[in-house]
Amino acid sequence: MRLKIILAAFLSALALNAVSMDYLSNNSASYFQNPSQTGKITVEGVFYNPAGTAFLEDGKYFNVNMQNSMIQESMTLNGKKMASNRYAGAPSFNYIQKKGSNSIFANASVVAGGATLKYDEGVAGINLAAETFDNMTRGLLGAKVTRNQFSGQNRYYQLMLGGAHQLTDKLSIGGGLKYVHAMRKLNGHASFGYNPFVGARVGLKGNELYLDSRRRADGVGAVLGLDYKATDTLNFAVRYETPVKLKFKTKATESTDMTLAGRKIGLSDFYPKYANGVNSRRDLPGVLSLGVSKDINDWTVSGGYIHYFNKAANMDGIDYRDGHEVNFGVDYRFSPKWTWHAGYNYAHTGAPKQSYNDTEYAINAQIYTTGLTFKPTENHEWKFGVGYVKYNSENGEPEITHGIKLDKSKVKYDKEVGVFSLGYTYKF
Repeated sequence: MRLKIILAAFLSALALNAVSMDYLSNNSASYFQNPSQTGKITVEGVFYNPAGTAFLEDGKYFNVNMQNSMIQESMTLNGKKMASNRYAGAPSFNYIQKKGSNSIFANASVVAGGATLKYDEGVAGINLAAETFDNMTRGLLGAKVTRNQFSGQNRYYQLMLGGAHQLTDKLSIGGGLKYVHAMRKLNGHASFGYNPFVGARVGLKGNELYLDSRRRADGVGAVLGLDYKATDTLNFAVRYETPVKLKFKTKATESTDMTLAGRKIGLSDFYPKYANGVNSRRDLPGVLSLGVSKDINDWTVSGGYIHYFNKAANMDGIDYRDGHEVNFGVDYRFSPKWTWHAGYNYAHTGAPKQSYNDTEYAINAQIYTTGLTFKPTENHEWKFGVGYVKYNSENGEPEITHGIKLDKSKVKYDKEVGVFSLGYTYKF
């Protein structure tokens, strides 16, 4: 009987580890040329520096971007690497109408999410579960994983409308409202093999677990900005995005033939936010972005700082610290039609190690970028960018709940992303 109580407590411990598949995509081709964008006055400023759009030349602008990413996310447990290798495409569209001292603009984009991650060789948490079950019976249960396949996808779609106004020939303000529609999906299959005689002694029956779950939420937020043109060659900008409250509602189909002491066991015991009928908050945090750019002959140098107010946001009940990014870059106009770009971005996510689980581990990263801009005429502009995202692999932390240890310190979490981006702007 004591062992039955211990196994039930172990399931309760696993229930504290929600699962998600966030891969945050940036919003334009120019980012993967030079990630330091806030301090610049550009068409893509609809997203990075909305107040700066008031200083564009008069006209109408249509801008389209496509980011193409090859993403590997992996977990290594006991020398076995479980990885998902997938492609993600993230489009974005910007429209600006600028006349006199005013601009109006719109943005439609995928602001978060990415590839459908598929772990055909399984996820670490299911293997840890079998290992822990076996250890609790001193190896007599002979628990092993016979099937371990998971897939998931996140997509956060944004529509933003706003405008900007020149207060003076040096200072402008801008802002807008944005609507976000978020979807989070999880599909999992798991099977366990074990000694049926020992299983019967501890009240364990059945082998198969299955879950197909969808979480959806809608929210609204605001964007505010200031741009200060100190001189014709020096520009400062600030942008603030309010938090977006997202209350997810879950619809799921779940089946299981496993029971423990007469109680059904399901994958939603491992991932409770994905259980049918569950409502839960996972907000987008507030963001403060500062930027500066300086023209020096044919060169432009730029730098920026971004702060994410994670602590103030409700993010699946996890206690995140605030995050931040620091970036800088250069642009060199080596001919009237061609410009070369390069840049660097460091991201500190603020995610605690105890938040790492099967498919969410927001580890720190460095981004290296370069690219070219080709402007054959005043009405046409093409942008090409490439980037490499290097993540700092980390191990998780052991969890002890109800006296049961889930040793995630044995799991090494890692990611690797390569990006090719393409952008086009037409002025009419």
